[in-house]
Amino acid sequence: MRVFGIMLTRREKLGYEMMLLPSLEEFVPADDPLRKLNRILDLGFLREAVKGKYCPDNGRPSIDPEVVIRLFVLQAFEGIASVRELMRQVHANLTYRWFIGYPITEAVPDHSTLSKALDRLGDELFNDLFNCSIAQCRRAGLIDGRVVHLDATVIRADLDANHAHRSDRSDPDARIGRGPGGQMIPSYKQQTVVDASSRVVLGIEVTAGNEPDQRHATQAVDQACAHLEQAPQVVCADSGYGTGPNRAAMEQRGIRLVSPPQRVVKPNREAFFPVEDFAYDEDRNVFICPAGQTLHAERTTDKSGRKRRYRLARPVCQSCALKARCTPKAPRVLRVSSHYAALLRLRKDAMTEDFRTLYRARAPVIEGVFAEAKMWHGLRRAWRRGLSNMRVQCYLIAAVLNFKRLAASIGLIPGIERLLGALLSHLLAARRVVWMNHARLTLSALMTADVARLR
Repeated sequence: MRVFGIMLTRREKLGYEMMLLPSLEEFVPADDPLRKLNRILDLGFLREAVKGKYCPDNGRPSIDPEVVIRLFVLQAFEGIASVRELMRQVHANLTYRWFIGYPITEAVPDHSTLSKALDRLGDELFNDLFNCSIAQCRRAGLIDGRVVHLDATVIRADLDANHAHRSDRSDPDARIGRGPGGQMIPSYKQQTVVDASSRVVLGIEVTAGNEPDQRHATQAVDQACAHLEQAPQVVCADSGYGTGPNRAAMEQRGIRLVSPPQRVVKPNREAFFPVEDFAYDEDRNVFICPAGQTLHAERTTDKSGRKRRYRLARPVCQSCALKARCTPKAPRVLRVSSHYAALLRLRKDAMTEDFRTLYRARAPVIEGVFAEAKMWHGLRRAWRRGLSNMRVQCYLIAAVLNFKRLAASIGLIPGIERLLGALLSHLLAARRVVWMNHARLTLSALMTADVARLR
């Protein structure tokens, strides 16, 4: 049977030939996310910041520092794990070339040159970029600042777990810490402060993975206070931060700490009275035992002054009718934190409905930010080795998150607020789930149909 109307042809393969191409501007769609990012990316601080890192009048020409920063911003925006892969994609992607200002006829920098530029610039410059993103969001009126959320997330180090304890390990700054699911992995940890209303990242502290959460809480909050130029009214954090020292530190700054306090620790023998059965008189700095006797402060138990000892006179304890329920031998000694009074105030505050309401709003916001950073921007695993390089990665990703918030607030990325709003509503309706895992799964489901808009 013959088919009429269509002739079978063969397309000849293109050879090398000269042709005139339109400007790269013509190839970038009007609604491309990178075009939207480019409109708000302010690198005006850069020239002055890098002036001392280059020789002013001799030496080989360098890559323009703005190109370097744009390349690393691109890496964080797209979540590309390695510089080598980044430059491979930049070579072939016209939109990426347009973003860094390289026409198709110009060779892009080599990945090794980019890595050397990173060593020259250091993490301080990327901290400046992060600070600039916060300042832009603040000038746009995006940050409310009255309530902020504090939490930490673990980042897997670029290190084999079997080599983590070797003295010659490839990443000497990484430490074994507890990761997702309780697994012990070589890691880093990022303490993060986020504005409750806009989800703008206001402060980050990057440490080794074995650092306790509460140890660097105040530094991250102080960063946020500096950017806000005033202290927030409330800091919400999970129970890992609910300690007397943290409550006292927040009180010194005029901040209310909303964090479930430490649970009561029972004594070794159930028959003995726990510390909580002793009434504490803060004005006199004494404890009153169940028998009505007064325990006075004796001395600190360590050089740091973090613990205090309170005791009764031996004869008083020896003759007490409640001795068998209080102590195996006289006298009874209480060892408590020097910030025990602050812990009691936190426990009292935790019983209020206002405290519970504020705390319930914490997880959807901060866990949603972590899920977004890890799923779309590469925070799940370290790109490079060393604490300084880890800081660079964290500053970059935090800055990109803030630029996205700014773009969304002026209508440049339609759909992001709708998607994240739906995420938060869904999480609030499911209050009893494991927040982190649920945030990741929900975020993935919501964004599958609109990946290009949220990248």
